[in-house]
Formats: sequence, structure tokens, C-alpha cells
Amino acid sequence: MKVGIISDIHGNIHALQAVAEELEKEQVDEVWCLGDVVGYGAFPNECLQWIEDNCTHFVLGNHELALLNLVDISMLNDYAARTILWTKEVLKEKFLDFLMSKGVQVLTSKFQLVHDTPESSGSMKYILTIEDAYHGLIRQVRQVCFFGHTHIPTVFKLEVANPDRIRTSIVKLKKGRYLINPGSVGQPRDRNPEASFIIFDGKTIYFRRVKYDVKSAAKAILKAGLPKFLAARLLVGV
Repeated sequence: MKVGIISDIHGNIHALQAVAEELEKEQVDEVWCLGDVVGYGAFPNECLQWIEDNCTHFVLGNHELALLNLVDISMLNDYAARTILWTKEVLKEKFLDFLMSKGVQVLTSKFQLVHDTPESSGSMKYILTIEDAYHGLIRQVRQVCFFGHTHIPTVFKLEVANPDRIRTSIVKLKKGRYLINPGSVGQPRDRNPEASFIIFDGKTIYFRRVKYDVKSAAKAILKAGLPKFLAARLLVGV
């Protein structure tokens, strides 16, 4: 089975459409989404509609939790909080029902899906360092855990007792435990503005990037009256 794994779309329909075209070319059997479909960007309804129509698995991110009042909005940064308040005004009610039907974790027979960390899903903690990853790797309940939240494509591996970070675009899964982040579709933060996602065939991880109409996505943010910084950051991938 071939799977497309995406995360952190953040209301960026331009980026999502570009990734969707790539997933169609790859003829993936399923799409898994690791949360934060809303927030920051100008198209929450359109993005959630695509997720509802196309994703086999979907977990809630911290932006969805804030939108649903399941975490205090004060836990978000100012830009995120302002966008969530705007999203509450424009979001169709049917998507609130859709989101309320989802949780912060999905467990399949082989894989664990979370937004932030495997040991405390919904905590909004970041896995950025090897030390951060170690705490997750020793507590995850499947050999492979996919996570988002950092907006940075990453693979951490734990074999025996030594965690490590793998820095290649193709990763063949072997023995050991893995924490894998596909990066962000709609707001990359690794200084590459191209949308990031994963193709996974069950044995090998393929990190992929695709260009999209960043300028149009940025203009839409400004037109919606959202903070200028959220538009500007898309152009440089931070």
C-alpha cells in the first residue's frame, strides 16, 4: 500500500492543491493527515473539505483544539490566536461537527499518528532535538510514529539506546523505532517555501517537495485581514 502523509496545512489551499496533484500522480491508496489544517491561512473551509473527502486518517492539531475550545487560546502565540478567532467567524458549522468526531491520536496495527508527541498527544510540546525525540521514542506504542507540529521534515531513530537524526530524503525502515515528520504543506519553516509531504510504501519513506503559488496564498492572507507577517513568512519558508 502506498500512502501520502501530510501535516500542518494551515488554511493554505494553494499548497494543498499542489500536493494533492502530486499525490494523484503517485496513485496513493490512502492519505493520512497529522493535524493543523486550520490556522494562519485564509482557506480553512476549503482545506477541511479536502481533508474530509480524501483522508483515511486525520488527527487534531493544536489549532483545531483551540478552535474547538479544547485548549485555552492563550496557549497559542498571538498570530495563531488572532487567526483562530477569525476562523471561528468564517468556519462552516458542519466542519465543527467533523472536527469534534476526531481525536488527537490514531493507532493502526503498525503505526501511531499524532500531531505533537507520542507520549502526550495534545500537549503542544515540540520535538526539535534528539533529546526531545528520545522521550517520544521510548514511549511511543508502535515501532513507527508519524508526527507534525514543528513544520520541519525530520526522521529520528532509536536503535538499542542511542537516538539519532537521519538526514536523507529517502529512508528505508529497518530495526529500531522511528519518529517521522513530513514537514508542513502550508507553512514550511525550514527556509524552503515549497510544500512538504511524504510518500510511504510501507518500507521506505520518500520526502517530497512541490512548488505552489506562494504569492497568491500570501495575497489571500492579506485580503482576509490577517497579520502581514503570516503572508511574508510563506515567501521565505520560516
